[in-house]
Amino acid sequence: MLGKKIFLVFLILSLILSLVAAVSILSGQPPLIPSSPIVITREYTCYNGTYFPYTIKVIYYPENASDSNMGLPSTWPVTNSQQDHNAVVTTTCTALITGVSWELPAAQLAGGVSIPLSTPPSKLPGASVMGVKTALVMLTQMVGQPLGVSLADNELFVEMDSVPGSIFAVNPVTGNVIWYATGLASYAMNNPIVWNGIIFVTVGDVGFNFANFVHYEKGQYDLIHRGMGYGAIYAFNASDGVLLWMRFTMGEAMPAPAVYNGILAYTTGGGCFVGVNASTGQVIWMDDFKGLFASMSSVNYYVLPNGTPVFIGGFTSLGAPYGLIIAVNGLTGATMWNATLPSPNKPYNTGMGDVPVAVSQQYGIVVQSTVANAEPNGTVDTMLLAINATNGKVLWATNLGRGYTPPAFKGGIPIIINDTVYVGIPSLGSVAAVNLFTDKILWETRLPDLGIPPKLPGGPRGSPTYYHGLLWVAAGGDIYVLNPHSGQILATYQVGGRFGIVNPVIAGNTMFLANSYGWVIALPLNEIFPSYQSY
Repeated sequence: MLGKKIFLVFLILSLILSLVAAVSILSGQPPLIPSSPIVITREYTCYNGTYFPYTIKVIYYPENASDSNMGLPSTWPVTNSQQDHNAVVTTTCTALITGVSWELPAAQLAGGVSIPLSTPPSKLPGASVMGVKTALVMLTQMVGQPLGVSLADNELFVEMDSVPGSIFAVNPVTGNVIWYATGLASYAMNNPIVWNGIIFVTVGDVGFNFANFVHYEKGQYDLIHRGMGYGAIYAFNASDGVLLWMRFTMGEAMPAPAVYNGILAYTTGGGCFVGVNASTGQVIWMDDFKGLFASMSSVNYYVLPNGTPVFIGGFTSLGAPYGLIIAVNGLTGATMWNATLPSPNKPYNTGMGDVPVAVSQQYGIVVQSTVANAEPNGTVDTMLLAINATNGKVLWATNLGRGYTPPAFKGGIPIIINDTVYVGIPSLGSVAAVNLFTDKILWETRLPDLGIPPKLPGGPRGSPTYYHGLLWVAAGGDIYVLNPHSGQILATYQVGGRFGIVNPVIAGNTMFLANSYGWVIALPLNEIFPSYQSY
């Protein structure tokens, strides 16, 4: 009797899946639910007796997983995969080496709307009342994905902002969803971090409630924290989405954490820098930097010659010095150093709390960009600074140019390749190359067709990706391919939609992207730039 009931349940589920797929096809949209005869659903309303604000629902399609080892890395320890922020991974998968192409309307599954990539900004939600620039930024922060994807452990992982936040595990070859979880406590807007078969997701929002404005008016900066809703960090089993542990946070937890040797470190909008056991979530150390808050400056790390990890994160302060990069001992949490822009420069707005630092493990140098030196006319400088990773001494700071203040995320994420830093300048719509040791600006290239402030958001905000001797840049709705030695634009490929703080992720001949319009995308590199292999 039990066997018949189970059979009937599977039969009904299969009929429902077929019906949904048929309706999707008839409506001209891709099927929202991958075709799979087996569906496993799990629901979570609490953890260790603490209740969640929303039910976390995990939908698992086991037959959509890859049946072979793709030769991908087993970990994705920091934003953009590597300390230097170059999001290139190795693979032995023939399909990825040849190049795959697919589009997944992930926001649709999460309860949002995957807006067609060809939709003009004037047709975005609220554009008619708030204007195109604000509508683009709002969509990035609240519907699609501001950052890129993570590629590890034979899966592609991507978060979606659509409230409640969500996380997807996708087969990189087929684009079919292996599992996804919805109902996270707030927006999920960063790179998922992967380690030891576990995926870590942090959530939070960009707002300040009225009480924080009262604290600001009274000069009570130590009482201010960012995040109107809940902040939290979740750990899921990477292969099937089983919830392993979670922790709520004081203030938002928008930045991605970093993991090294079993220690997971994250920062919050309440000024906390926390180290936990990555397997269990048990706190190892916790620092409380009153008066500071993290924004989107995901944690990175540097390993000292004696093997001690140093976790590094960016923070914003409402009073002087208006922004700090803080390094803590990864074993004890003890503060090792902090650094800011040298005088007379003054960080502005969320600048130093926005951009994740890039780390050169080889040379022991930390690099970050920030906006600074605001003027009443609405313009700012974009500064790039380099710091000694061991003692926090500022090695140099250089001005990349002045333009109108970019909305939301203020700077460009840097990438370090050998002795050169490549970084976007959102206020100017440019990419620059800077010598890592001397701060000499080697070249700067304006990206055509990329609207800049004050009328449009500008970019690029995500770091370039260096692959096959070329720079691959996502900005606006396009992919740009640049010569890293001269800055010459070799190719421009229109994807559509909008790329927020997106770094292209490359494996073999395949590029993976997330889009503010609610899509996850795979593209062959030779479709973007047919002759790239000749470089």
